[in-house]
Amino acid sequence: MSRRERPAAPSTPAAHPLGEMMLSFAGRLARLETETLAGLEVPLTIRQYRILSRVDAGYTSLMALCRLAHRNPPTMSESVNKLVRQGLLTRETEAADRRTMVLALTAAGREAHEAGRLALEKFGTELTSGLDEQIRNDLLAVTRRLYTEMESRLEQ
Repeated sequence: MSRRERPAAPSTPAAHPLGEMMLSFAGRLARLETETLAGLEVPLTIRQYRILSRVDAGYTSLMALCRLAHRNPPTMSESVNKLVRQGLLTRETEAADRRTMVLALTAAGREAHEAGRLALEKFGTELTSGLDEQIRNDLLAVTRRLYTEMESRLEQ
């Protein structure tokens, strides 16, 4: 089928099937998240912000971060190394097992993480400010369920 013979793409979001709409929306949100984090005093990528968040939540080993992010160790190690070079993370050996490395946020890492968290929280608030409380609550419940289902499929 030539380009001229193809039907035109639906012109309104309402005309898109649910899956396509969700992927389009997710892409736009990711771009806006990228811009928000890049505009911070200490610019972060989405991956860097998520690593800082997970280390802050207690996931302090490279393997724990790999499992959470569904990434292989070389990819995660590269990202962690950059955060260490930037002075946002430290990497030390565990006292009980000198072969195990433990990651921790530095003071600068805590500040960068908190700045990112606040900026993304503000963005989320602005994004949903026009919705009434019941719609926000319903949207949160549905989004959490979709996320949980997606995560369980990734783990299979």
